[in-house]
Amino acid sequence: MKKAVLLQSGEIRTEEAPIPQPRPGEALIRVHHVGICGSDIHFFHAKPPDANYPLVQGHEMSGEIVDPNGSAHLKEGDKVVACSTVFCGECEWCKKGISNRCPELRILGVTTDGCAAEYICLPENILLKIPRNLPYDTAAVLEPLSVGVHACNMAGDLSGKNVLVVGAGVIGNVTAQAAKAKGAGKVMISGRTQYRLNFAKKTGIEYLVNDSAEDLDTAVLREFGGGADVVFECIGSETSANASLRNVQNGGVVVIEGLFYGPQAIELDFVQDKEIHVVGSKIFNKTDLEESVSLLTEGKVDLASLITAHFRLEHFKDAYDHIADKSNQVMKVLLDL
Repeated sequence: MKKAVLLQSGEIRTEEAPIPQPRPGEALIRVHHVGICGSDIHFFHAKPPDANYPLVQGHEMSGEIVDPNGSAHLKEGDKVVACSTVFCGECEWCKKGISNRCPELRILGVTTDGCAAEYICLPENILLKIPRNLPYDTAAVLEPLSVGVHACNMAGDLSGKNVLVVGAGVIGNVTAQAAKAKGAGKVMISGRTQYRLNFAKKTGIEYLVNDSAEDLDTAVLREFGGGADVVFECIGSETSANASLRNVQNGGVVVIEGLFYGPQAIELDFVQDKEIHVVGSKIFNKTDLEESVSLLTEGKVDLASLITAHFRLEHFKDAYDHIADKSNQVMKVLLDL
Protein backbone atom coordinates (compact mmCIF):
# COMPACT_ATOMS: atom_id res chain seq x y z
CA MET A 1 0.00 0.00 0.00
CA LYS A 2 0.96 3.68 -0.28
CA LYS A 3 1.26 6.15 2.57
CA ALA A 4 2.38 9.78 2.71
CA VAL A 5 5.13 10.42 5.24
CA LEU A 6 6.15 13.83 6.53
CA LEU A 7 9.92 13.41 6.91
CA GLN A 8 10.63 16.92 8.19
CA SER A 9 9.21 20.40 7.81
CA GLY A 10 8.40 20.97 4.15
CA GLU A 11 9.35 17.46 3.00
CA ILE A 12 6.67 14.85 2.38
CA ARG A 13 7.13 11.60 0.45
CA THR A 14 4.88 8.77 -0.73
CA GLU A 15 6.22 5.41 0.43
CA GLU A 16 5.29 1.77 -0.03
CA ALA A 17 4.42 -0.15 3.12
CA PRO A 18 2.74 -3.46 4.03
CA ILE A 19 -0.98 -3.33 4.80
CA PRO A 20 -1.22 -3.10 8.61
CA GLN A 21 -2.84 -5.82 10.66
CA PRO A 22 -5.43 -4.79 13.27
CA ARG A 23 -4.68 -5.46 16.92
CA PRO A 24 -7.40 -6.42 19.40
CA GLY A 25 -9.97 -3.62 19.59
CA GLU A 26 -8.99 -2.21 16.18
CA ALA A 27 -10.48 -2.47 12.69
CA LEU A 28 -8.76 -2.29 9.31
CA ILE A 29 -10.06 0.50 7.06
CA ARG A 30 -9.59 1.26 3.38
CA VAL A 31 -9.32 5.05 3.30
CA HIS A 32 -11.28 6.87 0.60
CA HIS A 33 -10.63 10.56 1.38
CA VAL A 34 -8.51 12.62 3.76
CA GLY A 35 -9.15 16.31 4.36
CA ILE A 36 -6.26 18.74 4.79
CA CYS A 37 -6.75 20.81 7.93
CA GLY A 38 -5.27 24.17 8.85
CA SER A 39 -3.28 22.44 11.58
CA ASP A 40 -1.83 20.04 8.98
CA ILE A 41 -0.63 23.06 7.02
CA HIS A 42 0.99 24.61 10.10
CA PHE A 43 2.69 21.31 10.97
CA PHE A 44 3.92 20.85 7.40
CA HIS A 45 5.70 24.19 7.55
CA ALA A 46 6.84 24.08 11.19
CA LYS A 47 7.14 21.08 13.51
CA PRO A 48 4.81 21.30 16.51
CA PRO A 49 6.44 20.72 19.91
CA ASP A 50 4.58 17.45 20.56
CA ALA A 51 5.09 15.83 17.12
CA ASN A 52 7.82 13.42 16.07
CA TYR A 53 9.11 12.78 12.54
CA PRO A 54 8.61 10.73 10.47
CA LEU A 55 4.84 11.21 10.70
CA VAL A 56 1.81 10.23 8.65
CA GLN A 57 -0.48 13.26 8.66
CA GLY A 58 -4.25 13.50 8.36
CA HIS A 59 -7.11 13.36 10.86
CA GLU A 60 -10.13 14.10 8.66
CA MET A 61 -11.10 10.87 6.93
CA SER A 62 -13.77 8.67 5.42
CA GLY A 63 -13.38 5.03 4.53
CA GLU A 64 -14.81 1.53 4.56
CA ILE A 65 -14.26 -1.41 6.86
CA VAL A 66 -12.10 -4.13 5.32
CA ASP A 67 -11.59 -6.24 8.44
CA PRO A 68 -13.87 -5.59 11.44
CA ASN A 69 -11.62 -7.91 13.47
CA GLY A 70 -14.41 -9.45 15.53
CA SER A 71 -16.28 -6.21 16.20
CA ALA A 72 -19.86 -6.58 17.37
CA HIS A 73 -20.78 -3.20 15.85
CA LEU A 74 -18.96 -3.13 12.53
CA LYS A 75 -18.95 -5.36 9.48
CA GLU A 76 -17.01 -5.56 6.24
CA GLY A 77 -18.09 -2.84 3.82
CA ASP A 78 -19.46 -0.43 6.42
CA LYS A 79 -18.88 3.25 5.68
CA VAL A 80 -17.12 4.96 8.57
CA VAL A 81 -15.64 8.22 9.77
CA ALA A 82 -13.45 8.63 12.83
CA CYS A 83 -12.84 10.90 15.76
CA SER A 84 -9.56 12.73 15.25
CA THR A 85 -8.23 11.56 18.61
CA VAL A 86 -7.32 8.27 20.24
CA PHE A 87 -8.35 8.05 23.88
CA CYS A 88 -7.99 5.48 26.64
CA GLY A 89 -11.69 4.78 27.24
CA GLU A 90 -11.04 4.03 30.91
CA CYS A 91 -10.37 7.33 32.69
CA GLU A 92 -13.05 9.41 34.43
CA TRP A 93 -13.37 11.73 31.44
CA CYS A 94 -13.75 8.95 28.88
CA LYS A 95 -16.37 7.25 31.05
CA LYS A 96 -18.30 10.53 31.14
CA GLY A 97 -18.16 10.75 27.34
CA ILE A 98 -15.77 13.73 27.49
CA SER A 99 -12.86 11.95 25.86
CA ASN A 100 -11.29 15.19 24.59
CA ARG A 101 -10.08 15.71 28.18
CA CYS A 102 -8.47 12.25 28.41
CA PRO A 103 -4.96 12.59 29.91
CA GLU A 104 -3.69 9.99 27.42
CA LEU A 105 -5.23 11.73 24.40
CA ARG A 106 -3.34 11.32 21.14
CA ILE A 107 -4.17 13.33 18.03
CA LEU A 108 -4.12 11.53 14.69
CA GLY A 109 -1.52 12.99 12.37
CA VAL A 110 0.07 15.03 15.17
CA THR A 111 1.10 12.92 18.14
CA THR A 112 0.44 9.57 16.44
CA ASP A 113 0.30 8.48 12.80
CA GLY A 114 -2.76 9.70 10.93
CA CYS A 115 -4.89 8.66 7.99
CA ALA A 116 -2.96 9.64 4.83
CA ALA A 117 -2.50 6.01 3.80
CA GLU A 118 -4.46 3.59 1.64
CA TYR A 119 -5.13 1.36 4.66
CA ILE A 120 -5.13 2.19 8.36
CA CYS A 121 -5.96 0.45 11.61
CA LEU A 122 -7.94 2.49 14.12
CA PRO A 123 -9.51 1.67 17.50
CA GLU A 124 -13.12 0.60 17.18
CA ASN A 125 -14.21 3.09 19.86
CA ILE A 126 -13.28 6.12 17.73
CA LEU A 127 -15.08 4.87 14.60
CA LEU A 128 -18.63 5.82 13.65
CA LYS A 129 -20.70 4.05 11.01
CA ILE A 130 -22.43 6.46 8.65
CA PRO A 131 -25.39 6.01 6.26
CA ARG A 132 -24.70 4.33 2.94
CA ASN A 133 -26.08 7.30 0.99
CA LEU A 134 -23.57 9.79 2.38
CA PRO A 135 -20.87 10.43 -0.24
CA TYR A 136 -17.36 9.58 0.93
CA ASP A 137 -15.97 12.99 0.00
CA THR A 138 -18.62 14.93 1.94
CA ALA A 139 -18.24 12.55 4.87
CA ALA A 140 -14.56 13.50 5.13
CA VAL A 141 -15.67 17.03 6.11
CA LEU A 142 -17.68 15.76 9.10
CA GLU A 143 -14.59 16.07 11.31
CA PRO A 144 -14.31 19.88 11.08
CA LEU A 145 -18.10 20.18 11.36
CA SER A 146 -17.83 18.27 14.64
CA VAL A 147 -15.36 20.87 15.92
CA GLY A 148 -18.00 23.52 15.23
CA VAL A 149 -20.80 21.44 16.77
CA HIS A 150 -18.73 20.90 19.92
CA ALA A 151 -18.07 24.63 20.22
CA CYS A 152 -21.80 25.34 19.87
CA ASN A 153 -22.55 22.78 22.57
CA MET A 154 -19.97 24.41 24.85
CA ALA A 155 -21.79 27.73 24.35
CA GLY A 156 -25.06 26.35 25.68
CA ASP A 157 -28.54 26.85 24.25
CA LEU A 158 -28.30 29.04 21.14
CA SER A 159 -32.04 29.26 20.45
CA GLY A 160 -32.90 32.72 19.19
CA LYS A 161 -29.52 34.16 20.16
CA ASN A 162 -27.46 36.54 18.06
CA VAL A 163 -24.17 34.89 17.14
CA LEU A 164 -20.93 36.33 15.81
CA VAL A 165 -18.27 34.06 14.32
CA VAL A 166 -14.85 35.70 14.04
CA GLY A 167 -12.98 34.01 11.20
CA ALA A 168 -14.43 32.80 7.88
CA GLY A 169 -12.20 29.80 7.22
CA VAL A 170 -13.56 26.25 7.24
CA ILE A 171 -13.88 26.07 11.04
CA GLY A 172 -15.59 29.46 11.19
CA ASN A 173 -17.92 28.46 8.36
CA VAL A 174 -19.01 25.15 9.87
CA THR A 175 -19.38 26.77 13.30
CA ALA A 176 -21.70 29.39 11.80
CA GLN A 177 -23.64 26.68 9.97
CA ALA A 178 -23.92 24.59 13.15
CA ALA A 179 -25.11 27.60 15.17
CA LYS A 180 -27.81 28.32 12.61
CA ALA A 181 -28.84 24.67 12.48
CA LYS A 182 -29.11 24.64 16.28
CA GLY A 183 -31.61 27.50 16.32
CA ALA A 184 -29.55 30.68 16.61
CA GLY A 185 -31.25 33.92 15.59
CA LYS A 186 -28.99 36.13 13.49
CA VAL A 187 -25.63 34.56 12.61
CA MET A 188 -22.88 36.92 11.47
CA ILE A 189 -19.47 35.83 10.21
CA SER A 190 -16.47 38.12 9.77
CA GLY A 191 -13.26 37.70 7.82
CA ARG A 192 -10.76 39.50 5.63
CA THR A 193 -10.97 37.29 2.55
CA GLN A 194 -13.97 38.03 0.37
CA TYR A 195 -14.12 34.67 -1.39
CA ARG A 196 -14.43 32.92 1.98
CA LEU A 197 -17.31 35.21 2.86
CA ASN A 198 -18.85 34.30 -0.51
CA PHE A 199 -18.63 30.64 0.51
CA ALA A 200 -20.38 31.54 3.77
CA LYS A 201 -23.21 33.12 1.83
CA LYS A 202 -23.42 30.07 -0.42
CA THR A 203 -23.76 27.82 2.63
CA GLY A 204 -26.59 29.91 4.07
CA ILE A 205 -24.93 32.48 6.34
CA GLU A 206 -26.69 35.78 5.69
CA TYR A 207 -24.76 38.38 7.68
CA LEU A 208 -21.26 38.89 6.30
CA VAL A 209 -18.60 41.39 7.35
CA ASN A 210 -15.37 41.92 5.44
CA ASP A 211 -13.48 43.56 8.28
CA SER A 212 -10.68 44.70 5.99
CA ALA A 213 -13.23 47.06 4.42
CA GLU A 214 -15.78 47.58 7.21
CA ASP A 215 -15.33 48.13 10.94
CA LEU A 216 -16.48 44.99 12.75
CA ASP A 217 -17.63 46.85 15.87
CA THR A 218 -19.84 49.12 13.75
CA ALA A 219 -21.34 46.17 11.85
CA VAL A 220 -22.14 44.31 15.07
CA LEU A 221 -23.81 47.39 16.53
CA ARG A 222 -25.82 47.89 13.34
CA GLU A 223 -27.09 44.31 13.01
CA PHE A 224 -27.48 43.36 16.66
CA GLY A 225 -28.20 46.73 18.24
CA GLY A 226 -25.33 46.03 20.61
CA GLY A 227 -23.00 43.10 21.25
CA ALA A 228 -23.66 39.53 20.17
CA ASP A 229 -25.07 37.06 22.70
CA VAL A 230 -22.42 34.50 21.74
CA VAL A 231 -19.10 34.99 19.93
CA PHE A 232 -17.00 32.17 18.50
CA GLU A 233 -13.29 33.00 18.07
CA CYS A 234 -12.09 30.85 15.16
CA ILE A 235 -8.73 32.36 14.20
CA GLY A 236 -6.38 32.02 17.14
CA SER A 237 -4.79 35.46 17.35
CA GLU A 238 -4.49 38.15 19.97
CA THR A 239 -6.36 40.57 17.71
CA SER A 240 -9.27 38.21 17.05
CA ALA A 241 -9.54 37.25 20.72
CA ASN A 242 -9.83 40.87 21.77
CA ALA A 243 -12.29 41.61 18.96
CA SER A 244 -14.41 38.73 20.29
CA LEU A 245 -14.37 40.10 23.85
CA ARG A 246 -15.13 43.60 22.60
CA ASN A 247 -18.15 42.54 20.54
CA VAL A 248 -20.02 40.34 23.01
CA GLN A 249 -22.78 41.86 25.09
CA ASN A 250 -22.86 42.10 28.89
CA GLY A 251 -23.09 38.62 30.38
CA GLY A 252 -22.48 37.03 26.99
CA VAL A 253 -20.39 34.00 26.05
CA VAL A 254 -17.12 33.91 24.11
CA VAL A 255 -16.01 30.47 22.91
CA ILE A 256 -12.34 30.07 22.03
CA GLU A 257 -11.91 27.67 19.08
CA GLY A 258 -8.81 29.02 17.37
CA LEU A 259 -5.46 27.44 18.20
CA PHE A 260 -3.25 29.66 20.35
CA TYR A 261 0.47 29.19 20.90
CA GLY A 262 2.17 30.95 23.79
CA PRO A 263 1.07 33.91 25.93
CA GLN A 264 -1.33 36.51 24.52
CA ALA A 265 -2.08 40.09 25.56
CA ILE A 266 -5.78 39.69 26.29
CA GLU A 267 -7.89 42.65 27.43
CA LEU A 268 -9.30 41.12 30.61
CA ASP A 269 -11.01 44.37 31.55
CA PHE A 270 -13.71 43.43 29.02
CA VAL A 271 -14.19 40.08 30.76
CA GLN A 272 -14.60 41.71 34.15
CA ASP A 273 -16.53 44.83 33.21
CA LYS A 274 -19.05 42.97 31.01
CA GLU A 275 -19.10 39.80 33.13
CA ILE A 276 -18.28 37.70 30.09
CA HIS A 277 -18.23 33.91 30.24
CA VAL A 278 -15.10 32.77 28.36
CA VAL A 279 -15.25 29.10 27.38
CA GLY A 280 -12.56 26.92 25.85
CA SER A 281 -13.45 24.41 23.14
CA LYS A 282 -11.08 21.55 22.37
CA ILE A 283 -11.59 19.29 19.33
CA PHE A 284 -14.80 17.26 19.91
CA ASN A 285 -16.29 14.08 21.35
CA LYS A 286 -17.99 11.16 19.65
CA THR A 287 -21.44 12.51 20.55
CA ASP A 288 -20.58 15.69 18.62
CA LEU A 289 -19.59 13.57 15.62
CA GLU A 290 -22.91 11.70 15.85
CA GLU A 291 -24.77 15.02 15.94
CA SER A 292 -22.82 16.22 12.91
CA VAL A 293 -23.92 13.15 10.94
CA SER A 294 -27.53 13.93 11.87
CA LEU A 295 -27.24 17.58 10.79
CA LEU A 296 -25.77 16.50 7.45
CA THR A 297 -28.30 13.74 6.75
CA GLU A 298 -31.17 16.09 7.67
CA GLY A 299 -29.91 18.68 5.18
CA LYS A 300 -29.30 21.33 7.86
CA VAL A 301 -25.69 21.98 6.80
CA ASP A 302 -23.88 22.19 3.47
CA LEU A 303 -20.45 20.54 3.45
CA ALA A 304 -20.18 19.67 -0.24
CA SER A 305 -19.90 23.35 -1.22
CA LEU A 306 -16.78 23.72 0.93
CA ILE A 307 -14.75 21.19 -1.11
CA THR A 308 -12.67 23.21 -3.55
CA ALA A 309 -9.98 20.82 -4.82
CA HIS A 310 -8.98 17.15 -4.99
CA PHE A 311 -5.47 15.66 -5.18
CA ARG A 312 -4.19 12.11 -5.31
CA LEU A 313 -2.24 10.87 -2.29
CA GLU A 314 1.03 10.85 -4.22
CA HIS A 315 0.50 14.55 -4.98
CA PHE A 316 0.23 15.60 -1.33
CA LYS A 317 2.99 18.20 -1.76
CA ASP A 318 1.14 19.64 -4.75
CA ALA A 319 -1.92 20.03 -2.52
CA TYR A 320 0.13 22.06 -0.04
CA ASP A 321 1.50 24.19 -2.90
CA HIS A 322 -2.05 24.75 -4.15
CA ILE A 323 -3.15 25.91 -0.69
CA ALA A 324 -0.14 28.21 -0.34
CA ASP A 325 -0.86 29.90 -3.68
CA LYS A 326 -2.94 32.91 -2.65
CA SER A 327 -4.41 33.18 -6.17
CA ASN A 328 -6.44 30.02 -5.50
CA GLN A 329 -9.79 30.21 -3.73
CA VAL A 330 -9.21 27.46 -1.18
CA MET A 331 -11.60 26.15 1.43
CA LYS A 332 -11.41 22.36 1.94
CA VAL A 333 -8.87 20.34 -0.06
CA LEU A 334 -9.23 16.56 -0.13
CA LEU A 335 -6.77 13.78 -0.85
CA ASP A 336 -8.38 11.00 -2.89
CA LEU A 337 -7.16 7.52 -2.15
